[in-house]
Amino acid sequence: MSSPELTLKEVEAYLKDHPKDANAWNTHGVLLATMKQFGPALRSLDHAIKLDASLHQAHTNRGRVLLSLGIDKAPESLKSFDTALKLKPNDIDALRDKAVALRALNRGPEEMKCLQAIVDTAPEEVHAWVRIGDIHLEEGQFSKADSAYTKVLEIDSQNVRAYIHQAIALSMQEKWTNAVKSAETACKLSPDNIEAWRVLGDVNLRAGKNRSAMKALKKASSIDPTDAQVENTMGMLQYTIGNLKDATRHFKRAIIRDKKNRRAYRNLALVSMELKDWLEAVGAWEKFIRFEKRDPDAYDALATSLARVDDFCGAAEAWEKARKTFKQKDKAKDASRVTELGRAAKINCSRMKKALREQKELERATRRRR
Repeated sequence: MSSPELTLKEVEAYLKDHPKDANAWNTHGVLLATMKQFGPALRSLDHAIKLDASLHQAHTNRGRVLLSLGIDKAPESLKSFDTALKLKPNDIDALRDKAVALRALNRGPEEMKCLQAIVDTAPEEVHAWVRIGDIHLEEGQFSKADSAYTKVLEIDSQNVRAYIHQAIALSMQEKWTNAVKSAETACKLSPDNIEAWRVLGDVNLRAGKNRSAMKALKKASSIDPTDAQVENTMGMLQYTIGNLKDATRHFKRAIIRDKKNRRAYRNLALVSMELKDWLEAVGAWEKFIRFEKRDPDAYDALATSLARVDDFCGAAEAWEKARKTFKQKDKAKDASRVTELGRAAKINCSRMKKALREQKELERATRRRR
C-alpha cells in the first residue's frame, strides 16, 4: 500500500472522531487529489470551506483541483484563488496558481499583473521571472524580456531556459555576440538539450556565421534525428548559401517529420518558385494556406504559380482571395494589383474553357462521322 493511501486511511480515521475539523477535511481533499480522485477531493474541500469559510488553503486547493479538470474549469478556479487572496493577500501559492489559470485562459495582461505581484512579494521567485520574460518575448518586447532573464540568472546562474530564451531576445535585437554567448552557455550547461543547440544554430545563422550554425544544427540533429525544426533551419542555411536544391530536401524532410510545419511548407514553396518548379510550389502553397488562411501574399504566390502551369481558373480564384485579404489588411495598392491580375486570369480561363468545349464538340462530331 502506498504512502498516500496509508495517510488517507489515517486522516479518515481521525475524521470519524473529529468530523468538524476543517483543516483535516482540507488535508483529506489534497490527498484524494494526489490520487487523482478529483470528484471526492472537491467534495472534501467544499466541506472544509463549509465548516470554515476563512480557511484560505482550502480555497487555493479547490482552485487547483478545478484547474486539474481542464481549461473549461479555469474561470471557476480563478474565483477560488481570488477568494484565497482576499483572505490572505499576496499569498505566493495562490498567486502562482492564479497565474497558471490566467495563462490557460490566455489573459496575458492579468497574468503579468499577477506575476508582478509575486516578484514584488518574493523577489527571488525564479519561475515568475522566467514567465515574465517569456510574456515579453511573445509580445515582441525584447529588451524587457532580456532584463527579466538577466534577473533570473542573477538568482540562478545555471538556469538553462533563461539562457536559451535570452539568446532569442538578444538575437531579435541583433546583439549577436551576446546572443551567441547565451546560447553557448545553455549548450555547455545542458549538452543534451536539443532546444539549446537549435537556438544556437538559429542565432549563428541570423548572425551570418554559417559554419558555426551548421555545426550546432548537426549536434541538434544527432540528439533527435526526427526534429522538424532542425531540418527546417538546415534548409534555411542551405538557402542562405545558395544551395537551393539542398534547401528543398531539408524542407521536405521537415514536412515528413511534422506535417503541420507551416514554416517548412512556406519555405519549400518560396524555394520551389525560385527553382521554377511551379507544380511543387503550387502543392506547397496550397498546404501552407490550410494553416494560414488570412495571408494575402500566400494567395498571391499561389496564383502566380498556378498561372505558370496554365491553371488560369485556379489562379483567378486565388487572386480573388488575395484581393479580399489585402483589402481586409488595408493594403489598397496590393488589392488593386491582384485585381488586375485576376481579371487577366479570368479572361484566359474563359478562353481555355471555350477551347475545351470546342475540342469536345470536334471530338463528338468526329465520332459521329465514323
